[in-house]
Amino acid sequence: MDLTQTLTEMAKGAGASLTGVAPVERFAGAPRGHHPQDLLPGAQSVFIFGMRILDRVMEWPSLLRESEFYPPEIRIEALRTMFYRKSGYDIINDQLSAIALRLATHLEEAGYPSLFFPTTNAGLPEHLMSYPAIFSQRHAAVRAGLGEFGLNNVVVTARYGPRIRWNSVITTVALAPSPLLSAKTCEGVGCQKCVDECPAHALRLLPEAETDRLWLDPAARTDWAACRKSQATSDCMGRCIRVCPAGRGTQSAAVTRQSA
Repeated sequence: MDLTQTLTEMAKGAGASLTGVAPVERFAGAPRGHHPQDLLPGAQSVFIFGMRILDRVMEWPSLLRESEFYPPEIRIEALRTMFYRKSGYDIINDQLSAIALRLATHLEEAGYPSLFFPTTNAGLPEHLMSYPAIFSQRHAAVRAGLGEFGLNNVVVTARYGPRIRWNSVITTVALAPSPLLSAKTCEGVGCQKCVDECPAHALRLLPEAETDRLWLDPAARTDWAACRKSQATSDCMGRCIRVCPAGRGTQSAAVTRQSA
């Protein structure tokens, strides 16, 4: 069996919703020290995979409105910490890391040095939280043709919109590349629901972003300090991906295929 197909079946069998492959040539222009070959000498491919977030998990602020156990003054805090952070972040991140470990181990057993990183910076000491991740899972997903950067500064896919989380494996074997997008999946400045509905006003379009082009690099900037402060005091956690219309009801023809 072709190795790309094997990895795809392993990832999907373990719960991945989308998979793809980006050859390292697509990472030209990556910041110094963050190119796949900077992290793994001899790297040829990045195998990227995502796991969707369940629809009802995304609608967490609407739950428990008539609860006998959670009064209104703590309902949002309880849902945010006990439900959304777990079901929408932690559990999915753990699953993605487990898939990455399994794939990287399989590749190394086959003789191909491989590497992966944790899904997010969550859980790091406070003084490291403001630093970017060592490797950008968002860029890897876009360069595998699985989506484009949206105005909410995350990857927007045709099938799930931005309601999906990512991880990847960098490897020294040349895998079969996935096709890049042929049309936009983010409605961009014609929509801006994520921008307009952010209570912290933490999103803004970068002046260099060409509104009619595919956004293969971030088109917006996020004020993360304002974002985190707002998340801690309101029901806005996940709102910028919850309100996005992409991937709801119909699937865009922009993606020629959803997996490698």
